[in-house]
Amino acid sequence: MSSPIIEEKTPKGYVFKINTVKRQYVLFNQKGEIIYSDENKTKPFHSMKTIVFIGIYPGDAAIKQPYQLFKIQNTSIIIPYMFENNTRHYIFIPCDSYLDVIPCMVEYANDIASFISFVKKGIIPDFIIINSELSNDDNAMIQSLCPSSHVEIAGKSVEPPNNDPKRAADAGNIDINLLSNNPVFLARVHLRNLDLPRVKQILLDMDLSESDAQYIIAFLNTMLQHSQKEELHKHLEKLNELKRAYEFYFYCIAHDDQNVKQLIEKADKKDLVTFQTLIQKVKLLFPTKEENLRFVDFENYIWEKNNER
Repeated sequence: MSSPIIEEKTPKGYVFKINTVKRQYVLFNQKGEIIYSDENKTKPFHSMKTIVFIGIYPGDAAIKQPYQLFKIQNTSIIIPYMFENNTRHYIFIPCDSYLDVIPCMVEYANDIASFISFVKKGIIPDFIIINSELSNDDNAMIQSLCPSSHVEIAGKSVEPPNNDPKRAADAGNIDINLLSNNPVFLARVHLRNLDLPRVKQILLDMDLSESDAQYIIAFLNTMLQHSQKEELHKHLEKLNELKRAYEFYFYCIAHDDQNVKQLIEKADKKDLVTFQTLIQKVKLLFPTKEENLRFVDFENYIWEKNNER
């Protein structure tokens, strides 16, 4: 019996044909050409990276699905996980891939004993994400079993690398995104400081509820109403971009498909890129097959709009 092949298309137009049994995929570029895994162009198969969580819950979607698609941003793979009062956090693993999304196999080991059983199957993880509360002996055991694996210690939210030299939100140059789980509070602080890139980053770093998004949209509307002021007027374009991004996110999670499509219809090239990114984020919040079909419809519409330009 042949192995099932699953096809996935990324927002940038790359196509994966994934064989989860063999933990491999064939990759095609936007022209439908195979992207080989070696310089001599003789090997069409790419090995899927394996991520193992030890004592850290990766979320229901990662457990129920045979693989996960992870977003790549700023040369980092963005990997969500659940921690502390069942809230979503993110860890950022360095990656030099030119792709916007990458398929990975995800495994969950509740403790070291479960992890040892997994390794005995002969699968060496590419990345191991461990609970910060594991003992030094446990950490040493993991390193000895998988010396070639990249190990990350989770347990706190971390921002992706950012080379943009923006001022910090507080006087101590401490990233305030690490000090609060309240996105509305964070948005108010960053908007007050006109630190607009961080306001946009909240959409990626945190799981906003409908009410959170509505409050932040209201803050943005208030600033736009006063945009005649000199200090705000020079940020008018960015404020409008932020408003459209938050509205798109809100309509996605509120299942307001008509307004989602209206925003896509009116979007410029920059907005379309943002919308593609937000769809990948929202997919993590709604992992059911029915919801995925809904988001595929949005992705196809964005793809059509991009091709019109």
